[in-house]
This record gives sequence, structure tokens and C-alpha cells, in this order.
Amino acid sequence: MSERVSKLDDVSLVTNNFGDALVFADILLDWFRFLGGKPGEVVVVDCGSDRETQTIYWNLFKEGLIDKLQLIQSNHEDNYGGIESGYKKEYTAGAIASKPYLLWFHVDTLPYREGHDNWLEESISYLERDDVFAVGGSFNLPSKHHDAWPGWYFSDKCSLNFALMKRSTFMKATHEFAGPYIMAGFKGENPAEVMVPGKARYLFEVAFEEYIQRNKMYTLCKVEEPTWTVFHTNTHEERLKKTREKYLARKDIERFMNAGFSNEEPRPDRAIYYGQPPIGIIKRLRIMFGRSLVGPYWQQLKQKLTLSSRASL
Repeated sequence: MSERVSKLDDVSLVTNNFGDALVFADILLDWFRFLGGKPGEVVVVDCGSDRETQTIYWNLFKEGLIDKLQLIQSNHEDNYGGIESGYKKEYTAGAIASKPYLLWFHVDTLPYREGHDNWLEESISYLERDDVFAVGGSFNLPSKHHDAWPGWYFSDKCSLNFALMKRSTFMKATHEFAGPYIMAGFKGENPAEVMVPGKARYLFEVAFEEYIQRNKMYTLCKVEEPTWTVFHTNTHEERLKKTREKYLARKDIERFMNAGFSNEEPRPDRAIYYGQPPIGIIKRLRIMFGRSLVGPYWQQLKQKLTLSSRASL
């Protein structure tokens, strides 16, 4: 028990968040239960949420359930990119955390476990391996690179929907890829956009993949079972509330388990999200268009139009 308390104290639970006042507090407590208690530090960086959501944060802060809280006005220049600029707050959340390990989560990602009481200690021990970049998962598409050992597999992807990593690794990976851009206050050319047009908002996922490839490292993922799951639902507000209730009751979870534990080609139009209906034909066509040669340029145009409309307000 003492080792468990010690490892828990070494973890910063970090997130950037927009909205979801209806469920944010409940899901934060779900993550506490998943970890085995409140971790050594909880960091929340807001992305320009409404007053109701910011009041939820403030109440949690006053109760001692959030340790570091950064709020931002919705009309601040850091929000001019809308959802496309969320990566700035992701960086802030990791940068202001002070514990040696970061556990990333997003509010639309739901954890669950029964038993597996030593998972955190076991996972932290794996971070000492030369081939482990992070321990994570919550994939909605096939993401397996190769098998690790029974009950675990390696991926060359890393999602901040759920990832445990060393803070030092996070800082190293982000600054090796985007150091000048970060130090310039995220002004100038986004290196993710330069490398993969249309991927500006995924700056750190691209940075992680580059670091993983360069250093021959991987994300270690635990094979899901009914007593251990982490689902990225991509749902919000009332739908997220209902999805969480269904999820905790363990309803219809089997067909969504281990979406990433596959060597099949990862096709975004076949992504599966617990709590959402299957992707319809119109959305499939939009995804296929986004993956075409024209797609990245359309994304760039939409982003420029969004920035110019916000700047004129």
C-alpha cells in the first residue's frame, strides 16, 4: 500500500478542457477511482469555456480536487483558432505540472477498472524501459505495431486522450519537434502543419510519433477486458452524460474493446466510438475527402477563414 501511495503522489493528472460542465466533475472523480485515489497533483487548463463550466472548475479548486487551474477568456487571441488551437493549452498543462509523471486525459474519455490494483505501479515501472515512450491506449482505430508480452501490445501512436508518460519525455519530445515555435508563443509556422497539411491541431501527436520513430520507442497498451477499459467516446454534454451511465453499467462494451489491438489498416471512416451511432455515408465521404490530396488544402482554407473572422470581431 505504501508503494501505491508513493507512486500516486508522483503523478500529475493533466487535461485541457472546453465545456462539459454537466459531467466534468463526475468524470474527474472517475479518473481518481481509476488511479486508486486523488493523484499528487491535478492540473486543468481551460480552453475558453462558458461561465458555468469555469464555475465548476473553481468549485473543484476550492474543494482541493484541482491543484492548478488556468482559465482564459473566450475572446483571448490564444482561442482565435477555436478547436484548432487546443494544443496550446495541452502544452501549458504539461509545462506547469510539477510531478515526474503525467497522466493525460480528456473529459470525453472514460476509464473503468475492477481490480488491477497495481496497474499504476506496473505501468510506471515500464516507463523505465528503453523501448517505452508512454503507457496508453483508448484508440478508436487499429493501432498495434507489434506484440509486447501477454496482456500488452506496442503501438507507434500516442493519444493524449489517455497517456501516462514521464514529464521529462513530454518536454523533450515537444521541444525537439517544435521548440522554436513553442518559445515564440506559438507564433509563426506550426511544424505539424508544415509536415502534414491539415494536422496543425495535432501538433503534439505528430511530435510524439516523430520522437517514437527517431528513438525506436513505442506506446505500451494494456489489452482491454470487461474489468479494464478506457474508451474515447468523442461525445459531449447530455450525450456524454448518458454514455457514461451506460458505460459504468457495462452495457454493450465488448464490441468496442481493443479497437486498437489489430494489425488491420487504420481507416478513419471505420473508427468506432462508444456512445455514438456508426459513421454514416455522408460523414464517411467527408472523411475520405479529408484524406484526399485536396483535403489538407481545404482544411488550411477553413482555418484561415476562421482566424480572419475572429480577428475582425
